Amino acid sequence: MNIVVCVKQTPVSSDLRFDEATKTLIREGVTLSMSSLDRRAVLEALRLRNEVGGTVTILTMGPPQAHSVLVEALGLGADKAVLLSDPAFAGSDTLATSRALAAAVKRLDADLVVCGKFTIDSETSQVPSELAEFLGRPQVTAVRQIRPTGDKTLLWVERETDDGFEQYELRLPALVSVTELITTFRRSSPEELEEGGKKPIETWSAKDVGIDPTTVGFAGSPTRVAELRSAKLERAGTVIAGETSEAAADLLANYLLERGVFGGRERQSIVGPRRQTPASLDASKAIWVVAELSNGDLRPVTLEILGKAQELADHWGGEVAAVLVGGPDSARHVVTLGAYGADTVYTAISDGLTAFDVLPYTHLLATAITRYKPHAVLLASTTDGRDWAPRVAARLQIGLTGDCVDLELSPDGELAQIKPAFGGNIVAPIFSSTTPAMATVRPGMLEARVPRSDVTPRVVRLDLPMAAEGTKRVGTRQLEQGMGGTALDSTPAVVAVGLGIGGPENLPVVRELADALGGAIAGSLRVASNGWIPAQLQIGLTGKAVAPRFYIAVGVSGQANHVFGIRRAEHIIAINNDPEAPIFKTADIGVVGDWAEVVPALTRALLAAKRRGAD
Repeated sequence: MNIVVCVKQTPVSSDLRFDEATKTLIREGVTLSMSSLDRRAVLEALRLRNEVGGTVTILTMGPPQAHSVLVEALGLGADKAVLLSDPAFAGSDTLATSRALAAAVKRLDADLVVCGKFTIDSETSQVPSELAEFLGRPQVTAVRQIRPTGDKTLLWVERETDDGFEQYELRLPALVSVTELITTFRRSSPEELEEGGKKPIETWSAKDVGIDPTTVGFAGSPTRVAELRSAKLERAGTVIAGETSEAAADLLANYLLERGVFGGRERQSIVGPRRQTPASLDASKAIWVVAELSNGDLRPVTLEILGKAQELADHWGGEVAAVLVGGPDSARHVVTLGAYGADTVYTAISDGLTAFDVLPYTHLLATAITRYKPHAVLLASTTDGRDWAPRVAARLQIGLTGDCVDLELSPDGELAQIKPAFGGNIVAPIFSSTTPAMATVRPGMLEARVPRSDVTPRVVRLDLPMAAEGTKRVGTRQLEQGMGGTALDSTPAVVAVGLGIGGPENLPVVRELADALGGAIAGSLRVASNGWIPAQLQIGLTGKAVAPRFYIAVGVSGQANHVFGIRRAEHIIAINNDPEAPIFKTADIGVVGDWAEVVPALTRALLAAKRRGAD
């Protein structure tokens, strides 16, 4: 099997500093390394090669100094390496990068292309799907297992979704992107690096792969970064130490109660009158929100994006439209979509669309966009949204900004898509030069509006020809209720566990606290790696980013990877027996103490307060 692994050299985010005066990143002295998920992709490709035979070629695009990541991959055991380097590639966004990589992969004649799920610097998850589209190959993203079959042209792969797992038979040639937990992390030893340096590395230019320079670099990139903004966390950092567990728990309970932990906070803004005559609106300024379903139900993120779409539409004078794709049961959501702001609902409903399949879904949405020409298209930044939004963008060759935390209007009325990068240390407004502008938005970042029962949306049926079959799904396994990633989307409180709780046998004690708060349980990367919680509940740079009112870290050390995922929590509370734990620098309030005593005491105090409030 001829396997090509696409890797990227990225800065170590903990080394990056932001110059507030110049609004630029200070790159001097910053360590450059292979993106950690790309390293997992290399290791998994090597394991597969060793099992079935063949070769592993490493491909990267970048300046000459990117040579070092290829040496590292060769040291790990890769057979060959190619550096795609040319001044013409400078400034390439994900679409231009994918176009260039596709040309190189075609020259390499790969049976299987393996990518990390995303790279640590930008976290977009766009290149794998866009690359698969330019190659015209099937894809499975967020893969956690790969197994050969008796057929050399067929692989069995398991995909991690937000609420479970899907198994596929994947016909080669194809592309997969892999998760962080697909294999054990390791670096090249000094001896391996020395051996890697002895292996040849080819350097290819744009001409070598037959790329028109105007289709890559700044010239071929439909998105541009306007500026950089600091996203520095400002927290109170109050630490409670030297108190008894009961006293410390009472102080935490008072902190939570004073901030309305049981008072609730409707994540909804007041809505003005909705327009009842969509036909009178400017069709060229329509904003589409693609509905996200989970187990047949609307995910809250769809309603959140509809709220922002109304705000934008009020400025542009266009309609808000929802796009609803699913099985026959999904028709019931038309009324809800209208109540939360959709003037029009475009529906594609049939038995063949009940289960998400990236190729038919891509064909349907791309065809609808081409026919109706909306001004902007917004999807959820979920496992499925990250799977097909980039493929649609590549098919239409339009700009896409992934994983946005907000959407704004510039002074001249242009859509600014606000995206974090480099571990959340900065955010940047991204603009698109193509129409429609396209973006995916993280769950929990925006606010839904108060629903209205007197709104009846116009319904337009997308009677479009179906594409050929996509990948063959052969199995599905759902996690138990409350243990999937959707549980973290809109919960008011998240209680996260780290290795400091000792073991999975102690999770019930923490779960009692989460239940008392009406919240959900989650955990750190190390906890997920050890199998204490499902990977879907991992919080951090390589997991989920959440924005609850209250985030309580129990036995979590607070490394940079984890902190990235909690930056937008309203209140961060830490409980740890180590006074030097980094989490205290991130928290609004923390307790230095034995979690096994503090957590049950806090649960008792909160339940007692809840009972008093009910009397």
